[in-house]
Amino acid sequence: MNVSKLLKDLGALRAIMVACTVVLMVLAPFADGQVYVRDARLLTSVVAPALMVIFVFVLMLDITMTRIFSIDTTPERRAGMRRAVRIECLALLGLLAAWTPFMLRLFQVWPES
Repeated sequence: MNVSKLLKDLGALRAIMVACTVVLMVLAPFADGQVYVRDARLLTSVVAPALMVIFVFVLMLDITMTRIFSIDTTPERRAGMRRAVRIECLALLGLLAAWTPFMLRLFQVWPES
């Protein structure tokens, strides 16, 4: 599958959302559970965890709405929407997997390192 077809299936906003999700996955290992408010660590200690929670809900909502909207569309567009849903599901699972150690430390289930 070529990239232009994939971007056409996703659309501009979904592609940006998936790209932001990938950035949040990359930032996950840098979140150590401490809150820093005076330097660049603010991004990984406050902003990224908050955005992670927002993106989990936004991805789930978009997956649901895409499935609903795919009911009344043409078969070729439906196939593209199914590909978009699969990509979003993988992004959601990746996001949850990347942030699970942080959440376990936050809820004091994972021992401090």
